[in-house]
Amino acid sequence: MLTIIIYLLFLAVMVYWLGMESKFEFKLLNLNDHSGPKLEDWLKRFNWEKSHLTASGVQLPKYKFYSEVVEILLSLARKMGGKYQDALFFLRQGLQADLQSEKKLKELLLGTVLQIAFMIMLTWGFIIGASFLVEVKTKLSFLLIILSWQLTGLISLPWLIKHFRKKLFEDVGKLWKILFVLKSLNKLPLSRSEILTISGAVELEKIKQKNLQPIVEKLLHLCQKSREQGINSEDELSALMKELRFIETWHFELFEKRLVTIKLILMAVFFLPSYLAFIFNLLGDLLALM
Repeated sequence: MLTIIIYLLFLAVMVYWLGMESKFEFKLLNLNDHSGPKLEDWLKRFNWEKSHLTASGVQLPKYKFYSEVVEILLSLARKMGGKYQDALFFLRQGLQADLQSEKKLKELLLGTVLQIAFMIMLTWGFIIGASFLVEVKTKLSFLLIILSWQLTGLISLPWLIKHFRKKLFEDVGKLWKILFVLKSLNKLPLSRSEILTISGAVELEKIKQKNLQPIVEKLLHLCQKSREQGINSEDELSALMKELRFIETWHFELFEKRLVTIKLILMAVFFLPSYLAFIFNLLGDLLALM
């Protein structure tokens, strides 16, 4: 009976975790973040002819750096006038590519979560079935230890994923923001120094990932040449964006491999030992009855 109670308690926790968008798991994994599609829909509906859309305090969905770039364009429109359809359309194309990558990431994350949940339920299904078959009462304290250990592994999953995701994609996002702002403002009647300031190009020196350094160095050189000579650097920016997209795809593959590693570690540390511990404990109880 105690085993059934613990199992039902565990199922309740799992339902809350998977179905109720748990504060500490799903929000960390961003599995239910719909701000990206909302921003894309906002860009589709945007109309420069409706002046209230460019007024201060416009309700703009917040998604990564894309919202910030849109706000920069709206701010320039309020100060200088003009329309920026080409810039917004270009930004929307980048947003669509980003949403496709995010969709793949979410599918991987959800698959990982469901696999972990299945392993835990399988373990407890075995515990309940074995307890009924052999009619041996397992100590409540021992079952609680198993449950606590598995929940520890479950709770650590989103934190591990968040760590690797930040490590692989945070600097990539910074580069995308700078490149998108530079490309969007490249044809505007602004000085090169103003454009570089608005883009936040000064943040380039804070990017330390080794595999991003070639792009960072090229972009720093391009910014310096643009500031000194005032040249239009659209072709060079397009080439850097293609190069960054390639690296981002490679990072996605690395992240996929990290997920496999995380699953194996969780299985080896938290779930397989729990399963084996119950078997050895059950065998010990059976031998004690002989």
